[in-house]
Amino acid sequence: WSSRLSPSPSTMPRQATVATKKTTSKPMRKPVAKPVDPVAASVKAVLAQLQKCTLHDSALEILVTGATLTLPLEQENRTPMHDQVMAWVAQHLQDQEQQAAAGLTTVNQSLATIDSERAQLAAAVAAAQEAQASAVEHLKAKATESAECLGALNVQREADADALVARGEKQAEVEAVVKVRNSVVGTQTTLSELMTGTVEEKQVKKQVQRVHAFLKKAEGFDGSLLSALPGVLQKPAGAMSQFEQAAAGAAVDWLRARVAGLDEQLGAARAAVAEVDAGLTVLVGLEKSHADAVAAEEVATQALISATAALEAAEEKVVEFDGATEERRSERTAAEEVLEAVKASIREFEKLRVRSSKVQDVEMGDWKVAEPVLAGVDMVCDE
Repeated sequence: WSSRLSPSPSTMPRQATVATKKTTSKPMRKPVAKPVDPVAASVKAVLAQLQKCTLHDSALEILVTGATLTLPLEQENRTPMHDQVMAWVAQHLQDQEQQAAAGLTTVNQSLATIDSERAQLAAAVAAAQEAQASAVEHLKAKATESAECLGALNVQREADADALVARGEKQAEVEAVVKVRNSVVGTQTTLSELMTGTVEEKQVKKQVQRVHAFLKKAEGFDGSLLSALPGVLQKPAGAMSQFEQAAAGAAVDWLRARVAGLDEQLGAARAAVAEVDAGLTVLVGLEKSHADAVAAEEVATQALISATAALEAAEEKVVEFDGATEERRSERTAAEEVLEAVKASIREFEKLRVRSSKVQDVEMGDWKVAEPVLAGVDMVCDE
């Protein structure tokens, strides 16, 4: 097939002729770079662009081979087959131009909304900055309020120093009575479980020792009962004699009476604390105010942390957007370069397409035809 496109000797491209002159010997000069053949340069540019066609390898090879043989030919030296190849080349170059233009359009569309998107992100940053500034001011206000409450509380504590000492003592009495009462109630419960037989057998001995140890230390408990209880309590409830049941019951009654006495003591201790607190109304109010102020300051601190995180996130989005914008602008530059390369190859192809042996084209390496110049003739008149 390529042989059908190969030009015959009579259809070979016309080469530019260069006039020669007789030269005389001159000193040796540095070699001058060989002039670039415009036709070959144009063919090379078009072939390079054709290599970028999205064709199968075999089809691309046929196209490039045909173009290599056809492009250098002038119009008069082309056969219908050559014309068909020129049409194929033109069509593929046009397709590439359309694809490049479409790619550039797509990139430009993605860049069309940059300003509005950037403005929205900037507005989000400004709003986040305003929210953070507001959170900072709010935290300052709450911190000031908390400090003022603490100052007032300290002043009042100094004024109520003696009362505070008394309050601490009364509160300590309350805590001591509560501790003793809890111990008595626990022993009473254990003793009742032993008498009713609800304690696991493997735990009986341990619980008896616990009750005995407590009653041994208890002030006012009957010593005669103390020595008899361990043996009595280790018996099953049904195996206890009437006397043994009465002894165990006496211990329970004593513990109940002890709890009742502790309840009265606890009530009196709490009343004493309340009486002291009545004289510390201002101090108690200041303590509550300070606690509320500290809680509000903590809430404000968390709000500032959240506002700062939101600002950092908004700023990060701007950074990411700007980076993506630079990428899209780089893509646009690349798309413009691709389109310009296709257009340049089309221009070179057009030069080759219109080449004719009938037209002297200096740009394509042809010499201008010298126009005839009439030499001056001296006219001699007869006298």
